[in-house]
Amino acid sequence: MTAAVRTTLDTVRTLIKGSLEHPALLDRLGDEEDFARAGIGSGELIRIALSLEDELGRPLQDEELLGLTSVRAVASLIGAEAN
Repeated sequence: MTAAVRTTLDTVRTLIKGSLEHPALLDRLGDEEDFARAGIGSGELIRIALSLEDELGRPLQDEELLGLTSVRAVASLIGAEAN
């Protein structure tokens, strides 16, 4: 894993942690692990989406919202925006 990818994942984890009712849950969650299966609820997913919109400075498209399923998926969206 490159340093840039690790930095992006760390940034995403910080963003997600701020959206969770129990931030420690993220410490046990792998980058590819599905949010819903890990116990992250719909309200928390909405907060993640809102935080991501703030980070990107734009609203998310429907397909982007549906794709917010893992840490890596969120990181990919941020990475794609940076390119």
